[in-house]
Amino acid sequence: MITVVGLVHVEAGRLLVVRSRNKKAFYLPGGKIEAGESPAEALRREVREELGIELERPSVLKRYVAPAYGEGEGAMVDMTCFTARLLGVPKPTSEIAELTYVTRDEYREHAETAPAIHEVLSDLVASGQIRT
Repeated sequence: MITVVGLVHVEAGRLLVVRSRNKKAFYLPGGKIEAGESPAEALRREVREELGIELERPSVLKRYVAPAYGEGEGAMVDMTCFTARLLGVPKPTSEIAELTYVTRDEYREHAETAPAIHEVLSDLVASGQIRT
């Protein structure tokens, strides 16, 4: 089980996703929790490293458990998703090759995708926060 945190940020009916330089799939900004960090602290650190911005008032949205993208057969991810106010404009930094905003259908069109992100997108569509 791989324990991670992710930022769910919706703008103009689309979800913010990022792609690492060493991966083909887009996923939520965030990552693994380091020793001694709370999930919210890990989220702030990861978003600062990946997007060069700070977060205000991170709040837990939902936890997802799904097959882990790119981690081998049987690997699972336990992802706690947060919402937060972004302090600044996100830009790819560090290990992030690019960022984009997607609807559920746009994400499905990508050649490689992360199962947990499909679940997040389905929940956001069901709640009316993003377009299909």
